[in-house]
Amino acid sequence: MNLRATVSFATATNWRGIIIRLALVLLFVVLTNSGFADRFRLLVAAGRYTTLVPWIVIWGLSLGAMVVAALQPSRVVRVFWAVVLSASTAAGVGYGLASGSDISVFDVISLWNARHESGRALEFYRYDVLWAALVFVIGFFLLVAPPVPQAPGLRRALKWLGFAPAVPVAIIAAIVLMKSGGGSQVMPRQFQTLALGMVAGSKVATARVLPRRDVTTAPERPAAVRNIVVLVDESLRADYIDWRPGNPYTPQMAAARDRFVDFGQAVSGGNCSAYSNAILRLGAARSDLVSSINTSPTIWQYAKRAGFRTVFIDGQSGFIKNPGRQQNFMTMGEAADIDEFVTFDGDVSLPELDFQVLSEIARRLDSDQPVFIYANKNGAHFPYDEGYPESEAVFRPTVEETGDTASPIRVNSYRNVIRWSVDGFFQKLFDTADLSHTAIVYTSDHGQAFADGRLTHCSVENPDPREGLVPLMAITGDAGLKARFARGADLNRQRASHFAITPTLLDLMGYGAKDVRTAYGASLFEAGDGAAAFTSGDLFGLFRNEVSWTALDLKANHKEAFGDPLPAGSPRNTVELKAGSRPIN
Repeated sequence: MNLRATVSFATATNWRGIIIRLALVLLFVVLTNSGFADRFRLLVAAGRYTTLVPWIVIWGLSLGAMVVAALQPSRVVRVFWAVVLSASTAAGVGYGLASGSDISVFDVISLWNARHESGRALEFYRYDVLWAALVFVIGFFLLVAPPVPQAPGLRRALKWLGFAPAVPVAIIAAIVLMKSGGGSQVMPRQFQTLALGMVAGSKVATARVLPRRDVTTAPERPAAVRNIVVLVDESLRADYIDWRPGNPYTPQMAAARDRFVDFGQAVSGGNCSAYSNAILRLGAARSDLVSSINTSPTIWQYAKRAGFRTVFIDGQSGFIKNPGRQQNFMTMGEAADIDEFVTFDGDVSLPELDFQVLSEIARRLDSDQPVFIYANKNGAHFPYDEGYPESEAVFRPTVEETGDTASPIRVNSYRNVIRWSVDGFFQKLFDTADLSHTAIVYTSDHGQAFADGRLTHCSVENPDPREGLVPLMAITGDAGLKARFARGADLNRQRASHFAITPTLLDLMGYGAKDVRTAYGASLFEAGDGAAAFTSGDLFGLFRNEVSWTALDLKANHKEAFGDPLPAGSPRNTVELKAGSRPIN
């Protein structure tokens, strides 16, 4: 064999080895990340292309950076990136196995604050740690092992690109900073965990992070009821609930109106799911929001001190947000005070999710043991048409049928999902659940805006006030407690907010009224004492120095002109409602 043939054979062998190794590296990336397909489907279905395109670009850059890291001619550079990227992957996988969720910057900060518990945590999660260690070893070997290209020109180019793996890290970190802690969902763990660690490190170094307090006071009296339920719907706007008898939008709720104590149009804590749920769970007080949301005892701590078993039911787990158990800024520290997590796998269809949530709630209300339940419904989460069966498309045309996302068509789809997952939910609740020893506080995480070309919610700058327009109701089979709620509704109708829910829950648990009001403000049982406004963006003081508030006139008619469509195929004179008329609240 001549010299040229020998070189040709060696080069061919080298490239075959490189291709095999790169295939294994890409397989490693696939196996250590989850949720890509679900996230892609959600963004496409929701028409969120301004989010979808950058997200895909970041994934493309990340895959390219992994190739560059694996092919570095310099062994020192290759080992460096192998250690860094494998450690980032292992940390993300390990946290995911331990918590059931993707890691966020708030989780990183929480873990740092609890670093004194690391020994016990490593012991408790030792099997997850072993899996993470295995991930590190495999990732390191795949990235550092030969062969690498031998062609001089390609070797020089790869050396010049030695910094490439830092690019996705910098981009993800910049997004997290711009989105006040968000934006890292379903990013490649090879770079995500490292980016979050850098952001968290900068915040810890420049901000004083205080520990969360324990509950220091005991209830002064027995709880008002045996069971307390916080039922948080998704994306439901208050003025899309219609109380008029015979209306085609929420007819079952109208027929059962006497079962509800309605506080009318209310204002949410935030205009984004994560922030509103954090306000409701973490003991946030309007008067000192940043400090209280970071340091107050959680609602779980209060419930356990009052003798309740704590249950979290997540109707959005694995479908709408990050696959996993901990959503909406929940950390492992908070989760430690939850006795039971209830989540749902992919064998439950989206239209059936809320009814499965109801089944789980009803089953726990049958017990004689006092229980506190915090339940997140799937509700009217976009894409709206996926939340109800095709046979229930009462209002048409829909987005699913036409592919058109113009506001009037979106509202048809929105009306359909509310009719199914909200109106139908309450019909089944009253038919199946015994509420004689139970109090339910019902609201939504945020509202919806339907202006073409704008976000429906979660706007950080100049949000539409409708993004914070939510319902707020109480339901109970206890006649005395219902009368008390009714007196509170007379005082607070069209002026209530999410910030009144925590003091209401503490009152129901038996905590002293004076202490509760001092710490958290007025409950729903007394006249409210704050302007109607919701927050947007960071509430934790890590990314912004001030909380951003948007005022909302709760007594105004916020309904769009196209907000009252008639059922498809019905003559206009068969429905005794005026198009565009305002529902009675």
